[in-house]
Amino acid sequence: MNPTASWPLSYRIVGDNPALAREFSALFTSCGFLPASGERARITIELLPAGEIASSQSQSDPIVEWRGLSLRKKAEQISFSYRSWELELDLRTLTFRCSGPDPGPSECLSFREFFLLTPVLYMMHRLGYFELHAAACAYQESGYLLLGPSGSGKTTAMLSLIASGWNYLSDDAMVVSGDSDGVIWARALRRSFSLRPDLLERSPGLAPFATEFVPTTNKRRLDPRQVWPGQYAAVANPRFIIDCNVVDEETTRIRPISRAESLARLVGSTPWLMFDRATAPAHLEIFRSLAATCRSFELNAGRDLLRNGVRIASLLAPEVLLEEWLSMNKEAAWA
Repeated sequence: MNPTASWPLSYRIVGDNPALAREFSALFTSCGFLPASGERARITIELLPAGEIASSQSQSDPIVEWRGLSLRKKAEQISFSYRSWELELDLRTLTFRCSGPDPGPSECLSFREFFLLTPVLYMMHRLGYFELHAAACAYQESGYLLLGPSGSGKTTAMLSLIASGWNYLSDDAMVVSGDSDGVIWARALRRSFSLRPDLLERSPGLAPFATEFVPTTNKRRLDPRQVWPGQYAAVANPRFIIDCNVVDEETTRIRPISRAESLARLVGSTPWLMFDRATAPAHLEIFRSLAATCRSFELNAGRDLLRNGVRIASLLAPEVLLEEWLSMNKEAAWA
């Protein structure tokens, strides 16, 4: 695997298919990649006529089939098939070759964030970047990773922290990487927020910015940089990991968890890391480093936090969490 490539990654698009070019550009823009021309581009996307790629996949070996997406491999080329679309990724040259019909309005998001994103992640693994299903924010030089499945309160927490002046990266999708000094860095894989109707009702000022509907859900997408441009953080060094849960209790509780628990929850948040077997050990090693270097906590959000969301900023303040962590270690030493 190559050492971590410099960020942001650059790309160029070659070929005459405006619809596919638009979807690639939208995905890469949401990831923070930059368009470039000629040899300056690290990544090349070639848009080809329909059917041209399918014929080259006959000698490849199957990797996995998942939710209608089929992956096959031949040497350093990985092929991806989904519905009527075909894509081939050359890992040696970081070239994407894609063909297929124009995505319809109801297909664009799944085409972009499922079919196109999967090969992009395979490529990023080879460059030293690994995805993590988490929200991320930063306060006073400290980066925070908020874990939890959909409905665990990550976006609600992020909105409350932003209202308290914290900086944000993403509410759901991150990439993490290590540098030559062994420091872990987190960046947004998707910079838009996905908001449920109840969040928009509690924050009506956000509704005009949440214009894109997420198919098969009741959520709407919002670009937070349009609302809070001065609070966006491009990168953060995680120092705290918060596993978020919503509980049917009055009082919010937060407790430290061990490094072993933290690692288990990191892996559980991104179980598909094993799909890319060639880079799974490196992916897991990044998670081990995060669990070893961060202070990790479980946040059980009660009804009091729903009524007074800005209170979460005081609960997660670095000095408060460090005091909780030291208290746990003292108790363990006396036990």
